[in-house]
Amino acid sequence: MTIGLPWGLALASGVNTYLPLFLMALFARFSHLVQVSPRFQWLISDQALVILGLLAAGEILAQKFPALDNVWDFLHTLLRPIAGALAAGATLSPDGTFEEVLGMLAGGTLAAAAHSAKSSVRLLSTSKTLGLGNPLLSLVEDISVVAGTLAAIYAPWVMLVVVIFFALVFTLLAPWLVRTLLYDLRILAGWFAWLWGKATRAPRPSGLHESLLDVHPGQLRALARQLQPDEELLGVLSGWKRSRWGPRRARLLVTTHRWLLVQRRWLRRPAVRPYPYRDVVMVRHRDTLLLTKLDVLTRQNESLTLHLPKSQSGFAALAGQRVREVPTSRQGAEPLAGASLASAAP
Repeated sequence: MTIGLPWGLALASGVNTYLPLFLMALFARFSHLVQVSPRFQWLISDQALVILGLLAAGEILAQKFPALDNVWDFLHTLLRPIAGALAAGATLSPDGTFEEVLGMLAGGTLAAAAHSAKSSVRLLSTSKTLGLGNPLLSLVEDISVVAGTLAAIYAPWVMLVVVIFFALVFTLLAPWLVRTLLYDLRILAGWFAWLWGKATRAPRPSGLHESLLDVHPGQLRALARQLQPDEELLGVLSGWKRSRWGPRRARLLVTTHRWLLVQRRWLRRPAVRPYPYRDVVMVRHRDTLLLTKLDVLTRQNESLTLHLPKSQSGFAALAGQRVREVPTSRQGAEPLAGASLASAAP
């Protein structure tokens, strides 16, 4: 049996958890095109076929509804790698248990990579189209899964080329995909937190100092080392700054003298960019449907756009207010331009 079949099924399982397993079990039960190893004969039993068929139909239906599809993807973050491992293990013909375990691990890894790519695209569609493009995207995914599964069965060498191509592209785009996926998940979590606050009528923050409660004490001590001896930390906003390789986590430290943008870097010291209040000529706080944006322009025409969870909207407004309070103490400084402290319309 060619290696294109198990890897093709594992790749398809990262997009749809149950449909590739269901189609594989049907072909193994009613044809000679797919042979299931003895350890996985239970997958082609009557009970397994009924359960897989119902789950596949339920997933196809759930993926057609915005918001529900994102929740479904989140709940299947662990199940899809398991499905990929099962699909690979059931169709491999290993010489021993060790080889079978390695094959299942490879299948689970391939399904996890496909799931990460699929979830990133789905969350991007949710944020850009407000979920209106998700049903069409889901239909394309369903067609791709069926076509990929049939290709793995009838043309496994073709599917092997597809799998290799996907693995190479994913390796190149992995940093962007992982950062984008984490960014979208945290933005959605912040939106749900904001929505819960609205539903429970939670009071808006009265001061920036309340944002310090959301920072771990160890991280707060590390951030405090970036301050000068004569300045005090008033608040911390946690967000993201767009970059070539996807959104990067960043913290905006609001002090008595300036803003400090602190970006963590792998195996290197954090990158720190100061924005003294005397250099800021424009600050704008904008609330969109899913997140909050804080735009800054300096006298040197340097710009900064920080993306924040919707739950930090109140802190973003207070940070902008802090900048506007400082010009009264400047000597000959021009008043700040830009939008008012009220949230700008998206």
